[in-house]
Amino acid sequence: MSKQPPLNRGVNPLRMNWLWRLVCEVGYVSVDDVMSALTEAGIQLSRERAAGWLKPEGEDGYFPLTIAELEQNLRALQSVRSSSA
Repeated sequence: MSKQPPLNRGVNPLRMNWLWRLVCEVGYVSVDDVMSALTEAGIQLSRERAAGWLKPEGEDGYFPLTIAELEQNLRALQSVRSSSA
């Protein structure tokens, strides 16, 4: 039976930027990829906001990302990638 890895940080569902940055790094997801996927899903937002999700808290241009937005972004990317495959 495998042991659960420790959680290295508290999880605030209103500030999921750290997890989004990790997903983008691992999945090679750019701001343009996200903007395109969300636009295709009928969701409009500014480029500054999408770029702000990748910035650490306290940095100029930071914009908090909620757990709902994180899921929305991942589902939009999944939809675009599965339809182009």
